[in-house]
Amino acid sequence: MGSIAQGQSGQCQYFVVRKKRLCRMTVRPGRQYCGEHEPQPPASECQDDRRIPCPNDPKHTVYVSKLEKHLSICNARAREQPPYIVPNINAPTEGETCVRKPLAQLPRETIMQVIDKINYLYDKHVAGNITTFPEHPIHNTIVKEFSESDRTESSRRHLRQVSALLHLAEEEGLVGGDTCYVELGAGKGINVSSFVLSAIGRGIGAGK
Repeated sequence: MGSIAQGQSGQCQYFVVRKKRLCRMTVRPGRQYCGEHEPQPPASECQDDRRIPCPNDPKHTVYVSKLEKHLSICNARAREQPPYIVPNINAPTEGETCVRKPLAQLPRETIMQVIDKINYLYDKHVAGNITTFPEHPIHNTIVKEFSESDRTESSRRHLRQVSALLHLAEEEGLVGGDTCYVELGAGKGINVSSFVLSAIGRGIGAGK
């Protein structure tokens, strides 16, 4: 649910009531709303420019005029599985003979043996190979968004991760005009490239 509000140019003007803020998606030139929140025209007008639920996944919408192309690239489309993927391969069968006991029914000695084995393998193969990095303050590029009063802790957690990645990118010399970033299903990581672009434009980090 949401309502309409005025806001900054270039940002979707749809107010998301649940999050108490404007939608953060960008809009096409000359538009007030992103594709998901664009008001629907009357059925008699712009019939081919209406947005309808995607047949593959109704959680997102698509323009009628672009439906055919969208269906060919939609991430929710049915795909042929490679031969090494067998549906329900690990699901129990009706005639399964292996009895699965609840953890509470296992002897304490058995559980402790498993714990000791895990600790041994961790000390032998993992403990000495963990690289730690010093903590940095929130990157200058992110401070404004991080400090927004309507931010949830979950949202700030993502921004802390982006801030840490920006610091690492700077330390490794990966923030510069000759650097190219390509998003491959990055999910929340899409914020990283956006903030990297801002960092390049400013030419500064948290300590500069």
